[in-house]
Amino acid sequence: MDSPCAHDLASLFEKTHQALRFYHNKSQWPQIYPLLSQLAEQYYKLYSSHPNAMQAQLTLYLDTHGYTTNLVVNQCVIISALCRSLNYDSKITQLLICVCLTNYLCVQTQTNKLALRQPLNLQEKKQWQSRHQLAVKLLQSANVPTEHIAGILSRLNKYKQALLSTPKIMIYDGRTTLVALANIIAMNITYRTQDDHINIYKAVADIYIRTPNLFAQQALKALIAHLGPYLPGSLVHYHDQQLTYIGEDSRQRHLLIALNEQHKSKWYSVKAQLASNSKQRPSQDKRLLFSVWFNEHLALPVEALNAEKQQLLMLISQVKVQQEYSYSALARLLNHHPTTVELLREAVKPYNKEHLAGKDLRHCLSMVGLYNAPAIIQQVLFDQLVSHHAHPLMQHIQFRLQAIIRLLDLLISHDEHNQFEHLALPIYGYVNYLIEYCSTTISRKTLYEKQLKSDVSMPFAWLFGVTTYDSDQLTDYLLELLGDNPWTQALLDAEQQQKQHLSAEAQLWVAIKLIVTHVFQPDAKQSSWQTDTLERVLKRLNWQSSEQFYNELPSLGLSNSV
Repeated sequence: MDSPCAHDLASLFEKTHQALRFYHNKSQWPQIYPLLSQLAEQYYKLYSSHPNAMQAQLTLYLDTHGYTTNLVVNQCVIISALCRSLNYDSKITQLLICVCLTNYLCVQTQTNKLALRQPLNLQEKKQWQSRHQLAVKLLQSANVPTEHIAGILSRLNKYKQALLSTPKIMIYDGRTTLVALANIIAMNITYRTQDDHINIYKAVADIYIRTPNLFAQQALKALIAHLGPYLPGSLVHYHDQQLTYIGEDSRQRHLLIALNEQHKSKWYSVKAQLASNSKQRPSQDKRLLFSVWFNEHLALPVEALNAEKQQLLMLISQVKVQQEYSYSALARLLNHHPTTVELLREAVKPYNKEHLAGKDLRHCLSMVGLYNAPAIIQQVLFDQLVSHHAHPLMQHIQFRLQAIIRLLDLLISHDEHNQFEHLALPIYGYVNYLIEYCSTTISRKTLYEKQLKSDVSMPFAWLFGVTTYDSDQLTDYLLELLGDNPWTQALLDAEQQQKQHLSAEAQLWVAIKLIVTHVFQPDAKQSSWQTDTLERVLKRLNWQSSEQFYNELPSLGLSNSV
């Protein structure tokens, strides 16, 4: 789909329709997951390049494909819009689109009947109630991991209820919340012959008013800001004519089109406030459904390069912790980064007795000294980089990261030989890698070794619920950014080398992982070598015992997002 066209949009509808029919042919089950993955990618790419073409499907009901297909397409468009409005990456977006495609995979007949208010027989009721389990069974026939899709589907009905209920039902998973929102909205806006459906603005407003969930409210606000006041495909009245709203041209004027004549269309470019009707309506006009959205007059979205993120990565690579700097050299690096300087002013508070912020960059550097400055600057940059990412579990990630940093700070607080910021940097780099490359597998789980048979320490990734990642890619990523930091290689060694080959620095990383696991999974057991390593590290860092260390934990004020 290098140059998307009307054919691609029509193909998307047709392939979605075909996928919903695969349930009735068991020999085709192994092809379901590859097809859904391909479809999810196509939805994502087409929404990225031609959002108006996709948004228009929320106002247009393709008569030839039936209720369920239109419902699923609407749900996929809405989840694409939600993810785009929240700046989620392609991996998260495509996972959630895949879940939306799976939602009605086995119940096309039942969904069509329910839309027509026809009763289901006993067998159909059973199939409807077990639709999500059946869908996962179909996906598993391709012998691929489906736990993330299965997890979202298993929570979906509960989340839909929680989003619309009072008193408040606690829900925590952002991904399931978004799929539930997309499903509720799609069900409310998809055309039905009874004419009891509503437009997307009313659907969003109804949920926003009813839901007690803050994350859902923020997502709905972002969605409406992203869609804007006029939905492509809406009917508008202009100069006593009924026209269709297409979007904006390069001059930010409204593009309208008249399709009254079968072989002729008339375009209007206007600057006026419009009264529009965005309620979904049936259509068989292929020009309106597919063709007009790829017209040269329609302004395409400008793909904004993530300049800020690239600048942060460049700065991190330029500031070396093992290099000697002058005040003027550091000032030249940071002069054009006022946000970084402002955060640095706060970061230097612990370096004076009064805990006062630095007045300006030079004051900050004088306060901490040139030896300490590079690591402190890098920590501020990494903190910015992590915060720059968007993720459904971002609050949890930040809580967990700060908890690890505070535990590390406490661990080395009795030792005068290690600079805290040097140790903290590889953790920031590691977490940034997880957000960048493992966004779909991060979870609230704190994983731990249950069999206690391994003589290699568990990965840091387990503290964020991630079990599968490319260790070579992680190594290259951390060494490229933080290769001059001696603690970086030690962290990698701590999860790649056997216990008998671990250096004292690597053992410290083993210890901090055991401490974090103990805090968030108190029932987790430790093997004898892990306990010995922890006690050895604590004594080396001037703690009398693990009991003395753990007695200090309440003072940290650690929080959990659950």
